[in-house]
Amino acid sequence: MKELDAVKIVKLLKANRPFDGTEGVKRPPHFGDIGAIVHFGKEVCTVECVDSEGYTVWLADFLIEELEETYG
Repeated sequence: MKELDAVKIVKLLKANRPFDGTEGVKRPPHFGDIGAIVHFGKEVCTVECVDSEGYTVWLADFLIEELEETYG
């Protein structure tokens, strides 16, 4: 995995994780959501999920083990 790769949330190991997003559309990340890596670290990466209008639904940090690369 690397920055800008599409990833799917396959585990949620931390309850009530901090997240940000666009007012009016933001919500917490859910199992199965797909987003793009915007920052890749050794153990943690920041992922952003946007809606069809381009608004940020959520922006949050995840452990790499919580994510799976997705294609298409």
